[in-house]
Amino acid sequence: MMERINSFLAALKTTYSQQGQIGKVLLPALLLLAFCCLCSVLVSLLPARNSPNPTPSPNAFPSEGVVATPTALFDFDFPTVTPFPTLPPSTALPTLTPLPTGSPTATQLVPTATGTALPTVTLPPPATATSSGSLSIVAVNKPVEYVDIQNLNNAPVDLRGWKLVSETGNQSCTLRGTMQPNEILRVWSNTGDPGFSCRFSFNIWNDNEADPAVLYDPQGDEVSRFP
Repeated sequence: MMERINSFLAALKTTYSQQGQIGKVLLPALLLLAFCCLCSVLVSLLPARNSPNPTPSPNAFPSEGVVATPTALFDFDFPTVTPFPTLPPSTALPTLTPLPTGSPTATQLVPTATGTALPTVTLPPPATATSSGSLSIVAVNKPVEYVDIQNLNNAPVDLRGWKLVSETGNQSCTLRGTMQPNEILRVWSNTGDPGFSCRFSFNIWNDNEADPAVLYDPQGDEVSRFP
Protein backbone atom coordinates (compact mmCIF):
# COMPACT_ATOMS: atom_id res chain seq x y z
CA MET A 1 0.00 0.00 0.00
CA MET A 2 2.80 2.39 0.91
CA GLU A 3 4.58 1.60 -2.31
CA ARG A 4 1.50 2.60 -4.33
CA ILE A 5 1.23 5.86 -2.45
CA ASN A 6 4.89 6.63 -2.96
CA SER A 7 4.69 5.85 -6.66
CA PHE A 8 1.59 8.08 -6.98
CA LEU A 9 3.33 10.93 -5.25
CA ALA A 10 6.41 10.52 -7.43
CA ALA A 11 4.26 10.60 -10.58
CA LEU A 12 2.42 13.62 -9.26
CA LYS A 13 5.68 15.42 -8.54
CA THR A 14 6.95 14.66 -12.04
CA THR A 15 3.73 15.99 -13.57
CA TYR A 16 3.93 19.13 -11.45
CA SER A 17 7.49 19.78 -12.57
CA GLN A 18 6.47 19.53 -16.23
CA GLN A 19 3.68 22.13 -15.93
CA GLY A 20 4.07 25.77 -16.76
CA GLN A 21 3.38 28.72 -14.49
CA ILE A 22 -0.41 28.41 -14.91
CA GLY A 23 -0.35 24.62 -14.58
CA LYS A 24 1.59 24.86 -11.33
CA VAL A 25 -1.22 26.98 -9.94
CA LEU A 26 -4.11 24.91 -11.28
CA LEU A 27 -2.74 21.50 -10.34
CA PRO A 28 -2.67 22.08 -6.54
CA ALA A 29 -6.15 23.60 -6.79
CA LEU A 30 -7.45 20.46 -8.51
CA LEU A 31 -5.81 18.19 -5.95
CA LEU A 32 -7.32 20.22 -3.14
CA LEU A 33 -10.75 19.98 -4.74
CA ALA A 34 -10.44 16.21 -5.17
CA PHE A 35 -9.34 15.82 -1.55
CA CYS A 36 -12.35 17.78 -0.34
CA CYS A 37 -14.71 15.62 -2.41
CA LEU A 38 -13.14 12.47 -1.03
CA CYS A 39 -13.48 13.69 2.53
CA SER A 40 -17.17 14.49 2.04
CA VAL A 41 -17.78 10.96 0.68
CA LEU A 42 -16.04 9.41 3.64
CA VAL A 43 -18.02 11.49 6.09
CA SER A 44 -21.30 10.47 4.48
CA LEU A 45 -20.40 6.76 4.72
CA LEU A 46 -19.47 6.84 8.35
CA PRO A 47 -23.05 7.00 9.84
CA ALA A 48 -24.24 4.15 7.62
CA ARG A 49 -21.57 1.87 9.09
CA ASN A 50 -22.19 2.95 12.71
CA SER A 51 -26.04 2.61 12.69
CA PRO A 52 -27.07 -1.05 12.02
CA ASN A 53 -30.76 -0.32 11.55
CA PRO A 54 -31.31 3.03 9.98
CA THR A 55 -34.87 4.27 10.22
CA PRO A 56 -36.06 5.70 6.98
CA SER A 57 -37.79 9.06 7.21
CA PRO A 58 -41.42 8.84 6.38
CA ASN A 59 -42.51 10.60 3.25
CA ALA A 60 -45.23 13.17 3.82
CA PHE A 61 -47.92 12.96 1.23
CA PRO A 62 -50.23 15.91 0.60
CA SER A 63 -53.74 15.63 1.98
CA GLU A 64 -56.45 14.83 -0.43
CA GLY A 65 -58.50 17.81 -1.58
CA VAL A 66 -55.78 20.32 -0.74
CA VAL A 67 -53.68 21.43 -3.66
CA ALA A 68 -50.57 23.30 -2.76
CA THR A 69 -49.89 26.37 -4.82
CA PRO A 70 -46.29 26.35 -5.97
CA THR A 71 -44.37 29.51 -5.22
CA ALA A 72 -42.55 30.95 -8.16
CA LEU A 73 -38.82 31.16 -7.73
CA PHE A 74 -38.52 34.40 -9.63
CA ASP A 75 -41.04 37.21 -9.86
CA PHE A 76 -40.85 38.65 -13.31
CA ASP A 77 -43.05 41.73 -12.86
CA PHE A 78 -43.01 43.25 -16.29
CA PRO A 79 -44.89 46.57 -16.66
CA THR A 80 -47.97 46.57 -18.81
CA VAL A 81 -47.16 48.18 -22.12
CA THR A 82 -49.80 50.57 -23.37
CA PRO A 83 -50.13 50.29 -27.12
CA PHE A 84 -49.61 53.43 -29.14
CA PRO A 85 -52.80 55.14 -30.28
CA THR A 86 -53.83 54.42 -33.79
CA LEU A 87 -53.37 57.54 -35.88
CA PRO A 88 -56.25 58.48 -38.14
CA PRO A 89 -55.62 58.18 -41.82
CA SER A 90 -54.15 61.31 -43.33
CA THR A 91 -56.51 63.63 -45.11
CA ALA A 92 -55.93 64.12 -48.78
CA LEU A 93 -54.03 67.28 -49.69
CA PRO A 94 -56.15 70.17 -51.00
CA THR A 95 -56.30 70.56 -54.71
CA LEU A 96 -54.46 73.67 -55.85
CA THR A 97 -56.27 75.94 -58.24
CA PRO A 98 -54.03 76.80 -61.18
CA LEU A 99 -53.36 80.45 -61.82
CA PRO A 100 -55.11 81.97 -64.82
CA THR A 101 -53.00 81.87 -67.91
CA GLY A 102 -52.31 84.84 -70.05
CA SER A 103 -50.41 88.05 -69.52
CA PRO A 104 -52.47 90.84 -67.97
CA THR A 105 -52.71 93.94 -70.04
CA ALA A 106 -51.79 97.07 -68.12
CA THR A 107 -54.19 99.89 -68.74
CA GLN A 108 -52.58 103.29 -68.48
CA LEU A 109 -54.87 105.81 -66.89
CA VAL A 110 -54.29 109.33 -68.04
CA PRO A 111 -55.72 111.83 -65.56
CA THR A 112 -57.89 114.41 -67.15
CA ALA A 113 -57.02 117.82 -65.86
CA THR A 114 -60.08 119.90 -65.23
CA GLY A 115 -58.89 123.45 -65.35
CA THR A 116 -60.80 126.39 -63.99
CA ALA A 117 -60.58 129.44 -66.16
CA LEU A 118 -58.91 132.32 -64.39
CA PRO A 119 -60.94 135.48 -64.14
CA THR A 120 -59.99 138.19 -66.55
CA VAL A 121 -58.32 141.06 -64.73
CA THR A 122 -58.82 144.43 -66.26
CA LEU A 123 -55.89 146.68 -65.47
CA PRO A 124 -56.54 150.37 -65.07
CA PRO A 125 -54.92 152.63 -67.62
CA PRO A 126 -51.57 154.12 -66.59
CA ALA A 127 -51.89 157.22 -64.46
CA THR A 128 -51.23 160.45 -66.23
CA ALA A 129 -50.13 163.55 -64.32
CA THR A 130 -52.51 166.48 -64.61
CA SER A 131 -52.29 170.04 -63.54
CA SER A 132 -55.88 170.10 -62.35
CA GLY A 133 -56.97 168.31 -59.21
CA SER A 134 -58.07 168.70 -55.64
CA LEU A 135 -55.20 169.41 -53.23
CA SER A 136 -55.81 170.44 -49.65
CA ILE A 137 -53.70 171.75 -46.76
CA VAL A 138 -54.29 169.35 -43.86
CA ALA A 139 -51.75 170.57 -41.26
CA VAL A 140 -49.44 173.54 -40.49
CA ASN A 141 -46.64 173.37 -37.87
CA LYS A 142 -45.28 176.93 -37.53
CA PRO A 143 -42.61 176.24 -34.84
CA VAL A 144 -41.10 173.39 -36.90
CA GLU A 145 -41.74 175.23 -40.20
CA TYR A 146 -43.58 172.69 -42.34
CA VAL A 147 -47.01 172.34 -44.08
CA ASP A 148 -48.74 169.02 -45.02
CA ILE A 149 -50.61 168.88 -48.35
CA GLN A 150 -52.79 165.88 -49.38
CA ASN A 151 -53.97 164.86 -52.84
CA LEU A 152 -57.72 164.12 -52.47
CA ASN A 153 -58.14 163.36 -56.14
CA ASN A 154 -58.26 159.82 -57.64
CA ALA A 155 -55.57 160.72 -60.15
CA PRO A 156 -51.97 161.87 -59.78
CA VAL A 157 -51.39 165.65 -59.74
CA ASP A 158 -48.44 167.38 -61.42
CA LEU A 159 -47.17 170.07 -59.04
CA ARG A 160 -45.48 172.20 -61.70
CA GLY A 161 -46.85 175.77 -61.36
CA TRP A 162 -48.39 175.18 -57.87
CA LYS A 163 -47.43 177.64 -55.10
CA LEU A 164 -47.56 177.59 -51.32
CA VAL A 165 -47.69 181.12 -49.84
CA SER A 166 -47.24 182.44 -46.30
CA GLU A 167 -49.90 185.13 -46.44
CA THR A 168 -48.59 187.43 -43.68
CA GLY A 169 -45.05 187.74 -44.99
CA ASN A 170 -45.99 187.04 -48.63
CA GLN A 171 -43.28 184.42 -48.97
CA SER A 172 -44.02 182.11 -51.94
CA CYS A 173 -42.61 178.57 -52.50
CA THR A 174 -42.93 177.07 -55.99
CA LEU A 175 -43.63 173.32 -55.84
CA ARG A 176 -42.36 170.51 -58.12
CA GLY A 177 -42.94 166.83 -58.61
CA THR A 178 -46.04 164.60 -58.77
CA MET A 179 -48.42 163.57 -55.98
CA GLN A 180 -50.18 160.20 -56.15
CA PRO A 181 -53.83 159.76 -55.05
CA ASN A 182 -54.26 160.19 -51.26
CA GLU A 183 -50.57 160.98 -50.87
CA ILE A 184 -49.54 163.54 -48.24
CA LEU A 185 -46.58 165.78 -49.08
CA ARG A 186 -44.71 167.62 -46.31
CA VAL A 187 -43.39 171.02 -47.49
CA TRP A 188 -40.48 172.39 -45.41
CA SER A 189 -39.79 176.14 -45.45
CA ASN A 190 -36.07 175.46 -44.95
CA THR A 191 -34.67 171.95 -45.55
CA GLY A 192 -36.20 168.71 -44.27
CA ASP A 193 -36.62 165.04 -45.03
CA PRO A 194 -38.84 163.40 -46.09
CA GLY A 195 -40.78 165.90 -48.18
CA PHE A 196 -40.14 168.97 -50.31
CA SER A 197 -37.71 171.74 -49.22
CA CYS A 198 -38.38 175.37 -50.15
CA ARG A 199 -34.81 176.27 -49.04
CA PHE A 200 -35.56 179.61 -47.38
CA SER A 201 -32.66 180.86 -45.27
CA PHE A 202 -35.10 182.12 -42.60
CA ASN A 203 -38.42 181.13 -41.06
CA ILE A 204 -41.45 182.22 -43.08
CA TRP A 205 -44.24 181.35 -40.63
CA ASN A 206 -45.14 183.90 -37.94
CA ASP A 207 -45.65 182.17 -34.62
CA ASN A 208 -47.08 185.19 -32.73
CA GLU A 209 -49.71 186.37 -35.25
CA ALA A 210 -52.22 184.79 -37.61
CA ASP A 211 -50.35 183.64 -40.70
CA PRO A 212 -52.52 181.44 -42.94
CA ALA A 213 -50.96 179.03 -45.45
CA VAL A 214 -52.54 179.43 -48.91
CA LEU A 215 -52.21 177.00 -51.85
CA TYR A 216 -52.57 178.27 -55.45
CA ASP A 217 -52.89 176.21 -58.61
CA PRO A 218 -50.93 176.92 -61.83
CA GLN A 219 -53.71 179.31 -62.98
CA GLY A 220 -53.24 181.41 -59.86
CA ASP A 221 -56.52 180.36 -58.25
CA GLU A 222 -56.68 179.74 -54.51
CA VAL A 223 -57.31 176.01 -53.92
CA SER A 224 -56.89 175.61 -50.15
CA ARG A 225 -56.24 177.70 -47.00
CA PHE A 226 -55.19 176.76 -43.45
CA PRO A 227 -56.42 177.80 -40.98
